[in-house]
Amino acid sequence: MTTTHPAPKFSADMWAAFWAAPTASPIEDILAEDIIGYWQGDPAPVRGREAYVGKIAELVAAVPDLRLRLIDSATVPGGAPGEQLVFLHYTGQGTGPDGPLLIRGLDRVRTRDGIVVENVIRYDQVDAV
Repeated sequence: MTTTHPAPKFSADMWAAFWAAPTASPIEDILAEDIIGYWQGDPAPVRGREAYVGKIAELVAAVPDLRLRLIDSATVPGGAPGEQLVFLHYTGQGTGPDGPLLIRGLDRVRTRDGIVVENVIRYDQVDAV
């Protein structure tokens, strides 16, 4: 007898688990092939799964001890069938090339049938988290 497991679906808990140890968990299974990521400060969006994963890898390489801690989240229906919007409020800390980094952020993640199709990432540097 073969047991099938449902495909993973994006959730705030999954996000929190990934960012608690960003190198420990693959994320490709929850990203659409044509995902779009809007990173604060970048002049153009990141398009496609390979580029999106590459952007996260760059971030983790620049701040290897980066850890994000979820403060709060909310999930609401999106504008199309099967869509949801997940809002993630978080703090983060790590050590980058210029020294200690403390941030407070808010992401808006659009999913379709549990797969991330778009992410808007916004954060501010703060003095304490």
